[in-house]
Amino acid sequence: EIELIALVTMAEAEGETELGQRLVIDTILNRVDDSHFPDNVTDVIFQPNQFTSMWNGRVDKCFVDDDICQLVEEELQSRTNVDTIFFTAGGYGKYGTPMFQVGNHYFSSYE
Repeated sequence: EIELIALVTMAEAEGETELGQRLVIDTILNRVDDSHFPDNVTDVIFQPNQFTSMWNGRVDKCFVDDDICQLVEEELQSRTNVDTIFFTAGGYGKYGTPMFQVGNHYFSSYE
């Protein structure tokens, strides 16, 4: 699961700062823990229409980066943010309560 999270993080946030990458990781982990989403990493990541990189072909052009795997392991121990559930590029999405922007991503909580 660490490698899958790292792969999606690379696809979604390759050009983002370390903080931005950590927040993408947290979004995945927080969804696993949230009752509104599937209860495992694979189902969260492959849930239809959730992570753009999983259906637009971007993930197929990415690789598992050891540095991002390390970030995943660190976030599993202690998350940077336990409230991030959604993120979108370029502006807040239609779901969730807007929280903050980091780089090109806008993060929101569930409520």
